Amino acid sequence: MRSRSTIYDVAELAGVSAKTVSRVINNSSLVAPDTRRKVLAAVAELDFHPDSAAKGLRQRRRKSVGLVIPYGSDFVFQDPGMWAQTNGAHRALSERGYDLVLAVPQTRELVLHELSRLTKNRTVDGVILYAMEGVDTLIKEFDRLKIRYVSLSMCYSGQDHNFVDTDSSYVCHLATKYMIDQGARRIGLIREPEGFFHPAKATAEQGYRRAYQEAGVPVDESLIFAGDYSVESGYERTCRFLRDVPDIDGILCMSDPMAMGALRALREHELTPGVDIDFVSGDDFATTRAMWPGLTSIRTPLYEQGYHAGAMIVDYIQSAKKIPGKLLKGELIVRQSVRSRN
Repeated sequence: MRSRSTIYDVAELAGVSAKTVSRVINNSSLVAPDTRRKVLAAVAELDFHPDSAAKGLRQRRRKSVGLVIPYGSDFVFQDPGMWAQTNGAHRALSERGYDLVLAVPQTRELVLHELSRLTKNRTVDGVILYAMEGVDTLIKEFDRLKIRYVSLSMCYSGQDHNFVDTDSSYVCHLATKYMIDQGARRIGLIREPEGFFHPAKATAEQGYRRAYQEAGVPVDESLIFAGDYSVESGYERTCRFLRDVPDIDGILCMSDPMAMGALRALREHELTPGVDIDFVSGDDFATTRAMWPGLTSIRTPLYEQGYHAGAMIVDYIQSAKKIPGKLLKGELIVRQSVRSRN
């Protein structure tokens, strides 16, 4: 089998330098017509195909965007929500001719170091950053270093550009109100972790409290726990609810992994969602939709969040103009896990 031809083989056959061959390949106007014809004939005879990756690196045509998720690989590579966002961002970027470079620093303190590594020598053209508590100090560094960024969720109070967020308060209000309307009164909420997002972001708890206030029912503080988006936290918090609040009649989990843990706890206590207790899950991923009985779920637009962020960062890179932020609203998908007492 004949080895792959190189640019030097083409140059030797055409009787020119490798630099001249490169100019012909790149459509330079500095090559005489006769020389161009000789080089193209040699290219055809040798069936030469330039290495597009190497060519892109030389010409800076391989455009890329970094996605920085500051929660460590042990969490990121197991969390379906993170992958839905990453999938959406990858789709938007690839449609626009950009590569996705994923960075998963193990601690928040390493985020700036990781960003410096990505942006040094312009390895990436821009960054999608997962917002978290303390990220506002990083944004000041972005502005100083002229790093173009879009954040997943708001980074600071009053931010009105360069972010794509999901409205946790809105969907939690929808779910809580629906459960109350069906007759539930003692609803346990397993919400997002403390400090996971910047304080500027509206929280699930705010929507939960608003639904109770509208119904004229007092909120029992013992019915609100922070989870950490893991199966284990959903299990542990649900066990605490069942132990400490014997008259609990509903559970609302703000993520599907936490819901999986909660369902395990309910099974251990021989409680069936939709029969013995009301239950609402928080993401509506494919695994949740396959559960029986069918789980009433919040459908959080995480894929869409990633997609819009990918499209937004490309617009920002190409226009050099800040882009108005987007706030995406989820929906409640009603199935069989909430009883009707009316």
